[in-house]
Amino acid sequence: MFEVETVFLATITDALTDVLKNFGVHWQLLLIQSLNFLCVVGILYYFAFKPILKTMEERRSKIESGLRYAEEMRQQLVQSDEMIRERLVQAREEARQIVETAKQQAKDYAAQQKMEIEQLTEQMIASAKQNIADEKAKMLADLKDEVKVLVADVAAKVLAKELSVEERTRYLKGAGLQL
Repeated sequence: MFEVETVFLATITDALTDVLKNFGVHWQLLLIQSLNFLCVVGILYYFAFKPILKTMEERRSKIESGLRYAEEMRQQLVQSDEMIRERLVQAREEARQIVETAKQQAKDYAAQQKMEIEQLTEQMIASAKQNIADEKAKMLADLKDEVKVLVADVAAKVLAKELSVEERTRYLKGAGLQL
């Protein structure tokens, strides 16, 4: 069995050698070109691919860092929005309380003003009543004085003579008036 395989391998090797000779391929040259290719690949890997891969890795890490930063900023923005909403709710509540307080103060002020106006009105009415009473007393006093003079004049005319002060006083006392 090994003979068959050996013959088969020899046949393939001869056929391969004939094909390679027909195409002008030389083993030594192929080996040198292969080594040359491997050297070029190694040099390219070390001087080109490795720095390019390093630069790509740096960019990838920068992009990931930027994405993490953007996500953090988005979360902070969401938190800021929530804080703003909470503050707006608080501000609305404070504004409502201020308006309620202002309404209550306005009601209190209106009630106080009404009370002051009522007191002022009562004072004015009392003052007017006092003025009327004073005027009435003054008018009555003036009227009494006029009546005295009229009684004295009537008595003088009735008696047809000029009365002295003593006579006038006596007539007035008799009429129930004082001079």
